[in-house]
Amino acid sequence: MATATIKVGRPALPKQLKVGDLPAHLGGEGSIYFSTDDHFVVKIYHHPSPEKPKLLEHVLSLGTNLGADEQFLAWPLGIVSQLNGKPVVGVVTHRVSPDFVPLYKLVYSPMDAVAQFRKGHSWLEYVKMARATAAAVRAIHGLGMAHADIHFKNFLAHPHTGEVVLIDLDGLVVTGFLPPQVKGMRGFIAPEVVTGEATPDETTDRHSLAVLILWILLWRNVMQPQVCYDPDDPNRDDELGFGKYACFSENPNDRRNWLPQIGVPLYRRGALSYRALPPKLQQLTERALIQGLCHPATRPQAVEWERALAEAYDVLVPCLQCRQTFFYPYWLNPPQRRRCPFCGYSVQPPLPAVLDLLEPRSKGTYICVRTIALYHGLPLFEDVAEPSRTPPFTRRDTPVIAQAEWESTEGSYRLINMGVTPWRILSGGSGAIAGGESVALKRGLLLSLGDGKRVVRVTETGAP
Repeated sequence: MATATIKVGRPALPKQLKVGDLPAHLGGEGSIYFSTDDHFVVKIYHHPSPEKPKLLEHVLSLGTNLGADEQFLAWPLGIVSQLNGKPVVGVVTHRVSPDFVPLYKLVYSPMDAVAQFRKGHSWLEYVKMARATAAAVRAIHGLGMAHADIHFKNFLAHPHTGEVVLIDLDGLVVTGFLPPQVKGMRGFIAPEVVTGEATPDETTDRHSLAVLILWILLWRNVMQPQVCYDPDDPNRDDELGFGKYACFSENPNDRRNWLPQIGVPLYRRGALSYRALPPKLQQLTERALIQGLCHPATRPQAVEWERALAEAYDVLVPCLQCRQTFFYPYWLNPPQRRRCPFCGYSVQPPLPAVLDLLEPRSKGTYICVRTIALYHGLPLFEDVAEPSRTPPFTRRDTPVIAQAEWESTEGSYRLINMGVTPWRILSGGSGAIAGGESVALKRGLLLSLGDGKRVVRVTETGAP
């Protein structure tokens, strides 16, 4: 048993920690020890720079008021000055629950995802992991910092809840204050960093985040080169493929990295396309990895990804054939083109009903803020009705305000008011819908969910 002495740390942190005699893990930057009480992780650097302790003190000071975002971040708690009486430089963080596993073990390939699906998990868990990943990066960027090393080995994920924790926060970057200490992991690094034209900052983080989010959702690196640029030097080949010649695999104007299996159902040895994602996520992908490759300032911010991923919850529907959930492709017409991206099964009647959620922007003017898809038995939660609200990370304790039911005799869905607030029909009928009553979802129906609440517009009824 060894003793780690803490020189600088949060008030509640012990001045000394008992750790194992031998490292639990050996990394390129340092050795990892676990405290004997399983509460802390100690990282001892192999070759720290003379400035490292001062840099760590700055990082510690920046993490004192994280608020609710602390759940996404394994923030450094203290600086280690000695190990068994010998001078060292190290850092202490909380140990994340053993229920969390390295993210890459869940997302590295489609085989990893299929293994999770066989255990009863669904695409929703991966959407949640992507959302939590975006939230962690948004929290750092909101404090004026960059991570500089965003990749799937620096996140721990809970496979059952979709929660994610970002680790390795001891090398944060603040322009003009904390310099970058690493470039990142090959495959995630922004092209301008690979070529040496830029150093890591928030805009390069945005590239890494986009690549990671799409890897979580699609189980592949969408920037993976398919062309050999230097057959004699693999490292040089990678540098060119991810740097000077970087190309999104589904760029419609440059098909160098195109894979023939993209768009083939996943369970038929295919690869998911980003076009299986809802329109907002498609647009963010194009901004990040097509326009953003040459114009870093146009890359989406982490908060944009976070919001779009939250809103995507409400267009997930179950496949009647393979039982996997997928994003209902309401944007594809005619409806016969709408298929499960996992097994290829066509969506069968009754199709989901498609509703737009509207909010007022000026007197008498409403805009669509997001779209939802309803199928038989699906509940609607309170956040759907509240202006400016996105779905919470989990809806376990969120009140249900409505439920959709398919009425075969009528050939339409009915939306049952499960709350106490009356609804009001604004167009496509008249009257109010009290609690316990229902309304038929006919095309063109405009339904107010209450004073100061959102308005629902029916765009597709689900009828054959």
